[in-house]
Amino acid sequence: MTIESVLSNNRIIAATQLKDIKRADESQCCAMILMNGKLSELMHMPMVHKPLFIHMDLLKGLKNDKEGIAFLKEFINPTGIVTTKGNLIEAAKKEGLLTIQRIFLIDTNSLKTAIQNIKDYRPDAIEVMPGIAPKIVKALKQELDIPIILAGLITTKEDVLHAFEAGAEAVSLSNQLLWNGTTEAITTK
Repeated sequence: MTIESVLSNNRIIAATQLKDIKRADESQCCAMILMNGKLSELMHMPMVHKPLFIHMDLLKGLKNDKEGIAFLKEFINPTGIVTTKGNLIEAAKKEGLLTIQRIFLIDTNSLKTAIQNIKDYRPDAIEVMPGIAPKIVKALKQELDIPIILAGLITTKEDVLHAFEAGAEAVSLSNQLLWNGTTEAITTK
């Protein structure tokens, strides 16, 4: 599986809590990012059918290292992970997991640092925050050749439209009202 195949039929990713994972799995979103939780809860999570990414930086009860990634792969077997940490990107890739590197852009220096880190670790996609700053997509696309997911503070259909118009391959959002919006449904008013 590739990140492009995950995003091929719909470009909405549900950013969800464990308590809402069933609702996200039943929605029309193309994938889910589990935004938090405890390892003990994750071990008893209901089976899901959509690609599942686990946000490693927000998961409690599992160390953020290569052994933690190996455990996650063996006992949970998600599609992939989301993280800000390059060492976890490397470890997850070795385990055959897809990787999304989350970056926070607050100024020019953070942009330069993020581009260098992405070039160094080569995640399968990047999640750019805040998602309401779609003009940054063009600058990133000039430097990088990987899918860009905008996330953070995306709350309306218009925010989603602006992200796609700017060239983002997908958006990740927690607004459940937008989880069922396919690209075609979002783009029609």
